Parts: sequence; C-alpha cells; structure tokens
Amino acid sequence: MKSVAIAVIALLGTTSRLCAADLTISPPQEPAPPPVMYLGPTFAFTGYFWASSLNGKSSTLPPLPATDIDLRFSDILKDLNGGIMGAGELRFDRWGVLTDIMYSKVTSGGDLPGPFFSAAEVRSLSLTVQSDVLYRFYSNQTVDFDLGAGVRYWNLDNKLTIKPGALNLRVDHSESEYWFDPVVAARVIARINDTWSVTLAGDIGGFDVGSKLTYQVLGMVNYKWNENLTLHTGYRLLSVDYKKGDFLYDVRMYGPIMAFTYKF
Repeated sequence: MKSVAIAVIALLGTTSRLCAADLTISPPQEPAPPPVMYLGPTFAFTGYFWASSLNGKSSTLPPLPATDIDLRFSDILKDLNGGIMGAGELRFDRWGVLTDIMYSKVTSGGDLPGPFFSAAEVRSLSLTVQSDVLYRFYSNQTVDFDLGAGVRYWNLDNKLTIKPGALNLRVDHSESEYWFDPVVAARVIARINDTWSVTLAGDIGGFDVGSKLTYQVLGMVNYKWNENLTLHTGYRLLSVDYKKGDFLYDVRMYGPIMAFTYKF
C-alpha cells in the first residue's frame, strides 16, 4: 500500500508539472482595446478671432442700387467699432449641442461734394447665431465623426445718415432684415497624437427657406495645452445668398481664424 501511495503522489506531481508547463508555453493573449467612453455632461467654451475679408454683392439700403463688395480685413478693421465672437458646446454621451455667435458693428462714411450736404455715414450691425445638434456616429482612439442639423439666424441692420450742409437738412434712412436658414452639418476630429489634432467641419443649407443657399467650411489645427485648454488656428469660409424684394445680400466671408477652447 505504501508503494502504491508513493506512485499516486508521483503521478499527481508529474501531472501538475505538465499543466504548469502547458500554461507557460501558451502565448499570452493580447488584451482587447478598451471601448471608447463618452463622458458627460461636459461644456466647452471657445473664443475666437476671425480676420474675415468680404466679397460679393449687396444692396442692404434700398432704394440704393446693389453694389459689388471686395473688402480685405484691413479695410474692414479701419471702420470696425466692435464685435463679439464665441461658441459653446454642451455634450452628453454621443450627443452635442453647439451654438456659435458673431456680432459686429461697422461705421464708414465720407464728405459729400456740393454745399447742400456735408457728409454721409453708413452704420451696419450684423448678428449671426447658429445652433446645431450633433450626433457622434463613429468614434475610436484616433477619429470622431459627427453628423447633425441646425439653424443659422441672420440679422442685418443698416442706417444711412446724410448730414446737413447749407440747407440745414438731414436725411436718415434705415433698413433691417432677418431670416432663418436650416442647415445640415458634419464634423471630423482626427487625433495625430496626445497633443495635436485636426478638425474639419462644414454645413450647407438655406434651401429657399431663408436664403437661396448658404454654406460654411472650417479647417483647424489644434494644440492641446493641457486637459482643459486647447489652442486652434485655421481657415474659415462662410457664404450666403439672400434676396427679398430690393434687399440683396450675396456675400462670402473668408479668412484665417485663431481660437482657444476651455473645457469645464
């Protein structure tokens, strides 16, 4: 019996060593990549400066005829009285709500020939507000792809003042117009590494609901300063073709853009 017990113990030891050897020889399995996590809600504010030039045709003060416009940013900057540019994005899981606001006030003028009037001044207020709802259709460790739709609101308010001269006669004429453009939008964010990334975004709309056609293209290179702050530089183009009666605004705004985003 003693010899039988010793044989059983030896057999069990050999089996254990064989199992251990099998475990050692088996190649380790690579862990599955972690799933992309969507944290929320989060909010990010973006402040930006858009050095926009202006090109197109406009008749925003009927009954004055439509005129061609070709203004560089340096020309606009001379008459710029102030402006606000900023955007905010609220995200929860795959959903995001993005709102962009642009406001500017420009005043230009000059002396008039003849004794009857002394000078003319044109004051132009422009407000554009866009709100989009975006859904993240695809996301992995290197790229995010969003699709969505929204509304772009335009408000143009212009005032012409002809100042008195010898006749002591003053002329004031104001014209304002606002409209809403439905748009469909897309955005791609491609991460090069932990610090650098590229954003491409655009939309198209109008469809004769407000304007005949409006579209926008934005491309930016992003530098992640830290977990909360990201710096951007790139180029933006915004176009609109709107006509109602004698009111015409068919212009393209384009130029370099610099921005920062702070995530809360």
